[in-house]
Amino acid sequence: MFNKTRILTTLLALVSLLLTALPVLSAAPEAVDWLRTQQNDDGGFGDPDSSVSNTADAVQAIIAAGEDPHMWDKGGNTPLTFLAVRATDLSTAGDTAKMVLAAVAAGEDPRDFGGVDLVAALEGMLGNDGKFGGEMDFQFSQCLAILALKSVSRPIPASAVDYLKDSQIEDGTWAWNFSTTAGEGDNNSAAMAVMALIAAGEPADGQVVHKTVTHFEGQQNDDGGFPYINPSAYGTDSDANSTAVVLQALIAAGEDPATWVKGEANTPLTALAGFQNDDGSFAWQLIFPDPNFLATVQAVPALLGKVYPIVTTTVGEATVVPETLPETGADVLQAGWLVLVGLALASGGLILRRCR
Repeated sequence: MFNKTRILTTLLALVSLLLTALPVLSAAPEAVDWLRTQQNDDGGFGDPDSSVSNTADAVQAIIAAGEDPHMWDKGGNTPLTFLAVRATDLSTAGDTAKMVLAAVAAGEDPRDFGGVDLVAALEGMLGNDGKFGGEMDFQFSQCLAILALKSVSRPIPASAVDYLKDSQIEDGTWAWNFSTTAGEGDNNSAAMAVMALIAAGEPADGQVVHKTVTHFEGQQNDDGGFPYINPSAYGTDSDANSTAVVLQALIAAGEDPATWVKGEANTPLTALAGFQNDDGSFAWQLIFPDPNFLATVQAVPALLGKVYPIVTTTVGEATVVPETLPETGADVLQAGWLVLVGLALASGGLILRRCR
């Protein structure tokens, strides 16, 4: 005989699980639909004017969601034609790295994109001290450069890795400007550093990465998400950007985000899905519900369990041979949600049949 109280409890748990899973499964496609409405006539993305940075980010999100940016055509202009035209104008390591990542993800040749060898250009931006770029390049640029080199299977200079590791703050964070002063770090910079270091071969259980993952444990809010940093004089509410990039860092470090539970069932995944607006866009914070482009393009890969680089290739003198497709956690996360939903439905039906 079935205990009615136990049956009811089980059904409620299954329904809760189902309601938790569905928003995550539907969030990315709806976000891509919104993103399509933001494309400018020149094929790029940005408001009011398209930029290399925004367009490269959009390409990554489009590909992470399983769509082909070559097909995002606005009067003959696509995100990739926009980027190719501007390849000769790149002046920072950050933009160059983003263009490499976007080109590789789209199946383009980064050795000859818009007539430019982007890989050689990026490698030529490495300083004697191990820092990539000039005075307009900061911690994110360093991380992006490392990730871009990983995407083309090029050697990642030890000096660049050491420069990044040496700028870690004692609490496990990094600062946007490489400051090593206590209290100046943030979760976004720390998460980018984790992805870059893992890509460079730093062990996930090593001291550097472990210190940052431990830091994240203390940063997670009760809603399952993450703030820019806590403590902060500017508030410690979770935001979509920080939650997305920390989620990616946790996946890169081999963590299962489904086990990072706060409250009854709040995880980084459910928190991130909770920032989505009715039109498919993502808000930066719940108290600022306006559509946020950066929050949206950052949320899509994270929701799908994809870390950077999304695609890796091997580059020759003028050819690119794709080696891996976007498999950085997406299949595991999506399959996991689908299995859970299926189990919820099947178990619920079985229980109901036995209770007749």
